[in-house]
Amino acid sequence: MNFYDKVHELVKNFKETEEYKKYIELKKKVKEDLTLKEKIDTFRNKQIDYQKQYINGTPMSESSKEEMQQLYSVIIQSELGAEFFQAEIRLNVLLADMQKIINDGMKDVIEF
Repeated sequence: MNFYDKVHELVKNFKETEEYKKYIELKKKVKEDLTLKEKIDTFRNKQIDYQKQYINGTPMSESSKEEMQQLYSVIIQSELGAEFFQAEIRLNVLLADMQKIINDGMKDVIEF
């Protein structure tokens, strides 16, 4: 057994899931809708800024929270935007499950 072959096989199997296929399909559609893509990009950039602030111990201002909530609301008013975010959540759950399975199987290495 070649370890790297098995890892590549895992990635191949992941890409064959319905969650992955649906996400990729919706991602292509979002890229074609330049207005929606711009809104999602803005939302993501604000998320990253918030995460940086959080890591540095700076809480997010109420106005920033409201701005993100408004932007999110605008995005999900679009059927495509709502579908895209739902597909992204399902994909992230799958990835988190995969990570948990790996971590659980590697406790003897991870835990000290």
